[in-house]
Amino acid sequence: MNQSTLLITQEQVKSLLDMPTVIRIVEEVYRSHGEGKVVIPPKTTLDLGEHRPWPPYKAAMSAMPAYLGGVDIAGIKWAGVFKDNYKLGLPFVTAMILLLNPKNGTFIAAMDGAYITAIRTGAAMAICAKCLARKDSSILGILGAGVQGRMSLKALNHVFKLQEVRVIDIKEDVLEKYVHEMKAELGLNILPKKSYKEVVEGADIIVTVTIADEPLVRKEWLEKGSLVVSAGSYQELDPEVVLSADKIVVDSWAQTRYRGELAKLVEAGKLGEKNIYAEIGEILAGQKKGRERDDENILAVPIGMGSLDVGCAFEVHQKAVEKGIGTPFSFV
Repeated sequence: MNQSTLLITQEQVKSLLDMPTVIRIVEEVYRSHGEGKVVIPPKTTLDLGEHRPWPPYKAAMSAMPAYLGGVDIAGIKWAGVFKDNYKLGLPFVTAMILLLNPKNGTFIAAMDGAYITAIRTGAAMAICAKCLARKDSSILGILGAGVQGRMSLKALNHVFKLQEVRVIDIKEDVLEKYVHEMKAELGLNILPKKSYKEVVEGADIIVTVTIADEPLVRKEWLEKGSLVVSAGSYQELDPEVVLSADKIVVDSWAQTRYRGELAKLVEAGKLGEKNIYAEIGEILAGQKKGRERDDENILAVPIGMGSLDVGCAFEVHQKAVEKGIGTPFSFV
């Protein structure tokens, strides 16, 4: 029996995935969650000094395993953030994905996970917006002009007819490059802004993809009927944005209670499971409705699940086998 593992590089992963495909996969995986076809424990995080002085690194790694019953595949992503990597010319996010044959424990693939993390996060934004934003949404505000800011725009551009995109970033050179390159690639009206208020006021969809741990979006800036999607690892919204939302939708309550936008409010006893309207998978599976009125203010908090990574990695592996891409390697 062939027990080789297919090694797939980041460039090969990029050649095998496009945004429409990833949007489809993310929607299918979310729906499978709602249908009870996914096995996924909460993320396990290894603190490498992000929240304590020892070890002395501004970093953390998370293990994200999942089994997808619909396609009968298991896998795990080992991913993290290294905040000082920019000083070394290295990426902020590092990740690897291992795919496992659940029948016999054979590792069928090992591949880069950083690009999959980026593109599936953007796709997750698009699926949340597809379910929860007004159908006529045309003004998008993005806080953060990094990799996730780019992927979010690319994904949302597939779902909505965007007439205006407002973007802000604390690094002026990053913002300038973003506006220039995204305009050239997508042909959209992209406006750099100097204040968070300018980005948020009048926007139909607001996406926060920063590494901040402080309130950047205030309740009084939000128009009636807006959708806020918070995907950062920490707090990016004023607590009143969360507590006043007509609906709060998460990807996984088991995870969001401990990580991301909602964690501080949960820890303070101001937010609990009773305040969560739905998980996005429940909406896609038809168990709960998404947006029901144009004047609803809705908050979505998709902080990322290993099931999305495994779903995308499975697609990469299938296409790599079909096209003869990747390097077989025997560990045994």
